[in-house]
Amino acid sequence: MMKGSKFLFLANLFVVFVYSMAMSASQEPTPTEVTEILALAEQGDAEAQNELGSWYYAGRGVAKDDIEAARWIGLAADQGHVPAQYNLGLLYFRNRGVDGNDAEAAKWYRRAAEQGYAPAQGALGYMLAYGAGVEENTVMAYMWLELARNGATDEFTRRLYAQQRHELAQRMAPAEITEATRLAKEWAAARSRQQ
Repeated sequence: MMKGSKFLFLANLFVVFVYSMAMSASQEPTPTEVTEILALAEQGDAEAQNELGSWYYAGRGVAKDDIEAARWIGLAADQGHVPAQYNLGLLYFRNRGVDGNDAEAAKWYRRAAEQGYAPAQGALGYMLAYGAGVEENTVMAYMWLELARNGATDEFTRRLYAQQRHELAQRMAPAEITEATRLAKEWAAARSRQQ
C-alpha cells in the first residue's frame, strides 16, 4: 500500500472509529459499571468482552492498555462477535496491543464484513483497493465499499464510504464498476435471503 494512501485509509478508519465510540460513549463508566462489565466479560459474555476491550483501548473507566484491549476484544472476536471482529482487525492494522499485520487485519475485517457489518465492509474494501494484506482487487474493493455505504447507519458515514468509493472509481474502467455493482447487489440479495 502506498504510504500516502495508507495514511488516508488510517485517517478514515480513525474518523469512523472515533465517531462510533463517541456515539456509544456519552459518559465515563462508573466504578460499579466497570466491575459489572468485568464480571460479565470474565464469564465469557462476548458483548461485555468487546465493550471492556474498547474501554481499555480508549482509557474509559480503566487505565488505557492496548494489550488488555486486544486480549478482551480477541476473546469476543473468537466467539464470533461481529463488532469485536472488526475491532480486532483495526488493532492489527493500527499495531495496537498486537503486532501490526495487514493480512491478519484483513482476515478479521472479512469475517465481520461477510456478516454484514458496514465498518468492516468499508475497511476490507480499502484493504482490497490498495493491496494491504490481501491481493489488490479494485472490483471487490468497490463491491465492499458499496455494501458499506448501503449499510451505514448515519449520513456522515454513508458520505464517507461514498467518497471512498468515488475515489476508487477514478482508477477503474466502467465495466469494472458495473461488475462490482452487480456483485454488491447479488451479495445483498443473498444476505437478505439468509436472514
